[in-house]
Amino acid sequence: MKRYIILILFIAWLLPKDTHACDVCGCSLGSNYMGILPQFNKNFVGLRWSQARFYAHMDHHSDYLGEEYSHDTYSKVELFGRFYLSDRWQVFAFVPYGYNDMNGTEQVVSNNGLGDISVMANYMLVNTGDDDGKTFKHTWMVGGGVKLPTGDSDMKDRGELVNPNFQLGTGSTDFMVNSIYTIRYQKIGLNAETGYKINTRNSDDYLFGNQFHASAQFFYWQNIGDFSFLPNVGTYFESAESHEEGKIKNENTGGNALLLSTGLETYYKKFTVGFNYKHPLSQDFNSDDIASIESKSRMMVSLTYNF
Repeated sequence: MKRYIILILFIAWLLPKDTHACDVCGCSLGSNYMGILPQFNKNFVGLRWSQARFYAHMDHHSDYLGEEYSHDTYSKVELFGRFYLSDRWQVFAFVPYGYNDMNGTEQVVSNNGLGDISVMANYMLVNTGDDDGKTFKHTWMVGGGVKLPTGDSDMKDRGELVNPNFQLGTGSTDFMVNSIYTIRYQKIGLNAETGYKINTRNSDDYLFGNQFHASAQFFYWQNIGDFSFLPNVGTYFESAESHEEGKIKNENTGGNALLLSTGLETYYKKFTVGFNYKHPLSQDFNSDDIASIESKSRMMVSLTYNF
């Protein structure tokens, strides 16, 4: 069963990405989905909770072998922040704590603890967001970062190493690049973002496939008294190459998915509360004739303090 559910465990690490809109910004870290974050011109610190669920089923079409399944849930609480070094340079830091549950016919196991810490820097190439003389306001940022192998990647169950994707960390040092562009007219706008994560081999000679993501979100800004609201809707696409174990390519890893993304950000003084929900529209995961893999819905809740 472990061979056939490896993609599910892999996709759970894909939940990044980086988005900006109006006075908001986000950051892509490969294994994290940032969503919309508050006020691009301010520092912030915050906490966020996210969850993703996946389902795998295997039918041997045999009178001697029964059907197998695995229901997997990946949850994470993360301390994160953004800090300006100058008008154009900003640094992001992410410290995750994960707790995962695998409930299947062949294996029932849970895992929790510190994950892989990430650091990323963005550079502002274009910024007319504060220019009242512009009818259309643009923001364009590019950046890159590194994910460190701080999470445990050696968890065992009944004396055997648990699937690499279920581990709290990958055991590898990985690198990310991204680009984020936003155009706004009065209270409405569009954010377009793309990113790529380059993975390296860990000490067990296991290589997670490189990851690509792209998203587009329409947003609308509305002020009501002391509160500001930013509803948003769009699509999010993710794709991953197959994994390699030594020199052998793992056939049941990699694939792509397109998801509908909708959310609401609420601003009150120096605080921001955000919610994001993603629902799969289409998915094409690499699996053989007897296995099926399905991504379920994902969600995220965040609270930030801006200063």
